[in-house]
Amino acid sequence: MDDALFERILVPIASPDDAEETARAVRPHLDSDTTLIVTHVTQGTAAETTMKTGRDQFAGATYERFVDILYRDDLQFEWATLEGREVAEALVDAIEMVEATLVAFTPRDMDTWERTIAGDPGGTLIREADVPVMVFPNQQA
Repeated sequence: MDDALFERILVPIASPDDAEETARAVRPHLDSDTTLIVTHVTQGTAAETTMKTGRDQFAGATYERFVDILYRDDLQFEWATLEGREVAEALVDAIEMVEATLVAFTPRDMDTWERTIAGDPGGTLIREADVPVMVFPNQQA
């Protein structure tokens, strides 16, 4: 398999609990020298996705939980807080902005009503991403 595929992995996380679940799911599959671009999407109103680098506000606590579970000296971390109207759209836009080679996430627990309102962000991301998307099972389920 092409090692370049796993160079820069975009990892979306939604909350501190989701950050923990995602970190536990991806941890056994990471090689050394991988860069993890950990991202959180906040609701925005502009048509374009915007990105802030660094750890701030709500995302700070979420990112902390991720690092507490996953921190290894042989991994590099980047932090990107995205603002967009729709989660999947913002993530698809971010792939190019952060030069991700892969997207990795765990599915979010959503009931039918939530999925209808949110538009199934995971499915949309899988269909629209220009890079491979890996979906890891939730280790807590």
